[in-house]
Amino acid sequence: MTAISRRSALLGASALFAGAPALAQNFPLRQVRFVVGFAPGGANDIMARLVAGKLNERLPGTSFIVENRPGAATLVAADQVARAAPDGMTLMYTSNSTIIAPLVNRGSTFDPMRDFAPIVLAQEAPMLLLVRPESPIRTVAQMIEAARRAPGRLTVAHPGTGAINHLTMTLFQRETGTEFTLVPYTGNAPALTALVRGDVDFAHDSTLSGRSFVDSGQLRPIAVSGTQRLSIMPDVPTFAETLPGHVLMFWGGLFAPRATPAPLLDRIHTEVNEVLRQPDVIARVHQLGAEPGQVSRAAFAQMVAEEWERWGAVVRAAGIRAE
Repeated sequence: MTAISRRSALLGASALFAGAPALAQNFPLRQVRFVVGFAPGGANDIMARLVAGKLNERLPGTSFIVENRPGAATLVAADQVARAAPDGMTLMYTSNSTIIAPLVNRGSTFDPMRDFAPIVLAQEAPMLLLVRPESPIRTVAQMIEAARRAPGRLTVAHPGTGAINHLTMTLFQRETGTEFTLVPYTGNAPALTALVRGDVDFAHDSTLSGRSFVDSGQLRPIAVSGTQRLSIMPDVPTFAETLPGHVLMFWGGLFAPRATPAPLLDRIHTEVNEVLRQPDVIARVHQLGAEPGQVSRAAFAQMVAEEWERWGAVVRAAGIRAE
């Protein structure tokens, strides 16, 4: 970078931050996009639309819209948001998956720890291990036994290499000494639909995506990855009842380009948390099998950093790479 370009960049940054308090005070001003890196109908899409809809009611001066940009385990969406202007008008609603995608994808053009500012944790939910109603597999122990009898024969759907669903099953294989064929799709909903059709044997997905398939009788849960059984599914045992210590959570939240002014991030954080406190929103999130997030921006940022370290270790140990 030349001296002139460095000076221009510094002047531009100074002007942006000098105007940050006014920008935050006047927010919202215009249209805000929530870019979601998965197909419609999945966990992130469900929560993004719930939050965006409530913000439209709460802040009528701005139109909050959800834009689905599926592909490459959220790399397409994340790249778009990383390059967006840091003005709060292009945000990313995503999950653990985007934090770990660069660890496994050679084509990644962004670093989640460098290029994004965590804004707000919207929800946390355990994962469900799902089968079709007619499946003979009814427990985690039976699944492990069947996989050991025929390594690689049983198939598990997931929403893309590097997605949290992919890595949780990778970890499961390591913990149990089993081998499954992990089949990627372009999102949570396509992966679950493939299981309903009988294209695969299992899916491992969050309660946010899987609950409607369970309630409709299309799929049957055999385990949940939280610390305890869900009140909405009291008969479904936890993984930990078979595999002590196996606790995994799926979370989703909003991120902005890293240079977005802190006052604006604080305003968005406040507005979304107010939405998450609304009784009907809480009821809806609970209905989906999740808990609304209510943590500070700093706490969410720390959580993201810990996820980066945890799943980075799994990726390196398994040698996972996506071309």
